Amino acid sequence: MSELSQEEVRRRRMARLAGLDSFSSTVNSNHNNDPVSPNTPGPSKTFTEQIISPLKQQQFQNPGVPMEIEESNNKQCSSSGVDIDSGIENMEVEEPDRKELKPRSRTTSSSTEVTTEQIHAVISRVLRISWKEPAEGCIFLPQTATYALSTKLVDATEIINQALMEVLCMFMRDEDPLKEINIDTSSDREDSPNSQTSPLQSPVTTFCRCDICCKSSQPKSLIYLLDCYSRVAIEERNHPKKSSTPPLSDVLAVLRAQCVQYSSLVLQGLVGISQSSTTYPLSMTPLLYPVLSQSLPRGYLHELVARTHTNAAVCNKIFTPLLQGLYLSMQQASLIRNTHRRPIEALEELIEICCGPSSNVRPICRLIVHQIQFLPDIMTSAAGKEITTTSLLGPFLSVSVFAEDQLDMAETFLSGNLFVNKSITLTLQQELESIRTSLHKIFHAILASSNCREAMLTYLATLLRYNEKRAQIQTEEFSLAGDGFMLNLLSVLQKLSVKIKLDTVDPLYPFHPASFIEIKNDTRLKLTCQEVTDWLKHLERTHKWVEPKFPTQCWFLTLHCHHIALLPALQKYQRKLRTLRDVQKMLDDLQATEPQWKDSPFASRNKELIERCKEQLKHLGKSKVYTDAGLIDPVLLRRCLHFYISVAEILLSLLTQTSPGNPIPELPLPQEVPQKFTALPEWYVEDIAEFILFTLQFCPGVIINNMDNSLITWLLVVVCTPHCIRNPYLIAKIIEVIFVINPNVQGRTESLHDQVMAHPISKTLLASYLMKFYTDVETTGSSSEFYDKFSIRYHISLILKSMWDSPVHRKSIIDESNNGNQFVKFINMLMNDTTFLLDESLESLKRIHEIQELMSDLKAWSALSREQQHSRMKQLAADERQARSYLTLAKETVAMFQYLTDDITEPFLRPELVGRLCAMLNFNLQQLCGPKCKNLKVRIPQKYGWEPRALLSQLVDIYLHLDCEIFAAALAADERSFCMELFIDAANKLERSVIKSIIEIERFVALAERAADIARDNRARDADYGDAPEEFRDPLMDTLMEEPVKLPSGIVMDKAVIIRHLLNSATDPFSRQPLSEDMLTPMPDLEKRISMWKQQKKKSTKI
Repeated sequence: MSELSQEEVRRRRMARLAGLDSFSSTVNSNHNNDPVSPNTPGPSKTFTEQIISPLKQQQFQNPGVPMEIEESNNKQCSSSGVDIDSGIENMEVEEPDRKELKPRSRTTSSSTEVTTEQIHAVISRVLRISWKEPAEGCIFLPQTATYALSTKLVDATEIINQALMEVLCMFMRDEDPLKEINIDTSSDREDSPNSQTSPLQSPVTTFCRCDICCKSSQPKSLIYLLDCYSRVAIEERNHPKKSSTPPLSDVLAVLRAQCVQYSSLVLQGLVGISQSSTTYPLSMTPLLYPVLSQSLPRGYLHELVARTHTNAAVCNKIFTPLLQGLYLSMQQASLIRNTHRRPIEALEELIEICCGPSSNVRPICRLIVHQIQFLPDIMTSAAGKEITTTSLLGPFLSVSVFAEDQLDMAETFLSGNLFVNKSITLTLQQELESIRTSLHKIFHAILASSNCREAMLTYLATLLRYNEKRAQIQTEEFSLAGDGFMLNLLSVLQKLSVKIKLDTVDPLYPFHPASFIEIKNDTRLKLTCQEVTDWLKHLERTHKWVEPKFPTQCWFLTLHCHHIALLPALQKYQRKLRTLRDVQKMLDDLQATEPQWKDSPFASRNKELIERCKEQLKHLGKSKVYTDAGLIDPVLLRRCLHFYISVAEILLSLLTQTSPGNPIPELPLPQEVPQKFTALPEWYVEDIAEFILFTLQFCPGVIINNMDNSLITWLLVVVCTPHCIRNPYLIAKIIEVIFVINPNVQGRTESLHDQVMAHPISKTLLASYLMKFYTDVETTGSSSEFYDKFSIRYHISLILKSMWDSPVHRKSIIDESNNGNQFVKFINMLMNDTTFLLDESLESLKRIHEIQELMSDLKAWSALSREQQHSRMKQLAADERQARSYLTLAKETVAMFQYLTDDITEPFLRPELVGRLCAMLNFNLQQLCGPKCKNLKVRIPQKYGWEPRALLSQLVDIYLHLDCEIFAAALAADERSFCMELFIDAANKLERSVIKSIIEIERFVALAERAADIARDNRARDADYGDAPEEFRDPLMDTLMEEPVKLPSGIVMDKAVIIRHLLNSATDPFSRQPLSEDMLTPMPDLEKRISMWKQQKKKSTKI
């Protein structure tokens, strides 16, 4: 018989396929709108052409040319390793690591000739078929055999297509061609990736379960095609030389291509599906199980995407069910059961598949953003919580170790052993970081696709907007996303922002009309609401807005995510620790007082309360372990610090109107502050301080080892430019950061403290502005300002104390003492604080002494009623707390007096200060050495920080440092407390307790003797001046004026008296109107008259 033409072969084959009744009936069932008759060759031919690869159609044109399927596919599809879309230049993000397909081993050889019989044998082994004669382990295909015999078919492509079609038709007729043969699928799939070879293997070693999919849901036709695809790799591995060169390489490429093409039709339900098969829901795609179990042959998924992505309908029909299945799998996933890892890995693999001539198309990314629930409508009032479960990517971001997110977490892992718990914490942190790396790759891939970027940015902004209430003080946690979700989102944004260049970030973006972020309701750094409104109107008229670029959008989304995700989590953790301490204290108190209540009517209630406290402590303790794993994570906190360094650089550039990264600005800055800085939210600055304070306390190594000089510059600039920020508590927060860096507070921060103190701003300006703020914080506008100022000043005093030990910084403090009245105001506030704190401390100690004496008298104590005893005990506890607090503050203020007066004396001896200073010193000396000093004796004084000998030594040092005639006169003027007997008693105590040397004691007594002599002269003089005219007397102190001045209200006062008043209050003491020193008018005539009157009195006295 003559050789048939190619077109004739094709025509006969189409006609033969048209005669398959079962195939036609399936077509009818699947295409009711276009019925096909089994006796009508035309339509049957059309449908058959639909299922034949377009690549095969090209082969028919020239059967002598080998089919370059694999090479073509490599050009169309790539897992990664190539440049992505053209918009990536505008997106400066870190390129994620990419999974590379291992290249198949290929070698060339001169002896690679393959006969037709050998090619047929390869096809038979791969497809497990036989068309010449029945064979063991193979599916015999009689129709293919008849067709091949009648047409003398030798073309391998035709055999493959005919054989696959006949096998699929068997499945469609409810036949099981695999039933009679034994196929070892384990060896077939050994080329598949598995969990052991995954680069992102979970360290949580538990079994994986896929609850919503199972292997039985896979049609056997798909299983058969996947096994055939796997066996191609086995052939290549067994025959590396022959399989790497034509014609065998072409045949293997055709086998792969046709397995993928027919499996795509199976997945669409067009062929290979029995009419009696169960209809599965959308999420139960046959592809889900092999994807989750990682049993797909290597390269199959990439080739499937490459061959379907150009047809949107086909791609959607195949992969939308897969995405929905992964979404549902992730909803049911659990970190405890380790079912979270596989869906994330599967999605990561899908989105990294790149196709197109330049490998710049990511079909799955495009499909993801078009899913119906990518950004769903919100149906409840709990929008923040709802979107975490209803949005497509929400469940992937919800993997969490926080006990609040997974209630059974604590009972699963914790053993009670501290070392085991630490090991579990480390393991969980490693797992979280691995998950966050995968999530970053997913989000990066979608953002790298220019046609998906806007949708993803909108999604990210929506997540933040729906959860912005997390930053409020009072929140309804059930309606908002949990800490685990938000910290995962934060990590993704941090990784996206890590390589953004700051000079590409537009600092005006928060005010941009098209901004993704909202700051309308935020308190600004300095501007009021009306000032912000006016400035924005001006900005709208004068500034030309350009479309925001990705670096700017991503950077500000990351900044706001820190505020919404990180800071609330830190505050919640600290509240949990406070609760833990409070419950522990309550339990300790109940157990300590059990002898007092065990026979009372409250015994049963207290016992129940003890059990409840123990149970709550157990629960809180377990919760804390998992919170430590999720929050006290050095890797996470290190990323936060690096981002906040960039925030500091942006803020500093706005304040100084320079580019980010410029040298240290010249201070002081102009009084007129740029409004683009003062219009920013307060929390832009506050969050940096809150984060550093938290991390220094709970994970100090992160700050110590990674602190950048630009962040130190920013902290110091804020302290030294207080006029740029309206809220004094914000500056106080920055000062607290410098305080905590002090090695006397945080023992491990010595190197960091040296770095801060070595900064040029610290050497020249820091001390001056700290002392200025010490004064300014007297009034803050807050209802609690009186008590707030003590803790703020305590921080400043410790910073100054550490600076005094450095010669460079000591010189800056001494220089400041010579520069006008600012230092005098500082000393005045220091005296006020010392007076108040010592008074309150000593009064508390007296009350403690009284109650302790009463309790030691068992007869008197037992005579009290139970209610009276309880009241006294409650008062004792309050006094102990107050004594500890005030003594801590008082010791530092007295210590500051001690070291300052050693080198600085003149400001302390000014008329407006020296009298009050002496009165304070004499009064406290009387408390320590007077007749009632025994009232300060308490049990266990170190419990309160009470060191009377040290305090007495410091007071005596101040006396000796200021020893001069002016100071002696001021001592003598203190008629309330000064007396020679007091100083003699103090000297005896100093000598008896060896507190001071003999020389120092002698100097101390000599000073007192000179003061006593002056006091005697003063008493005589006061007697002489007692009849001074009223106009010569100060209206406030009723003393003879030395330097009269006139106030704007017309009142005449002694200058020393009114200056002392102005140091505390800048108002007229009579009219309460604002008053300053430059508003005082000297009265030289009156001063002359007073002087003349005094001289006359002296003369008359001598006569």
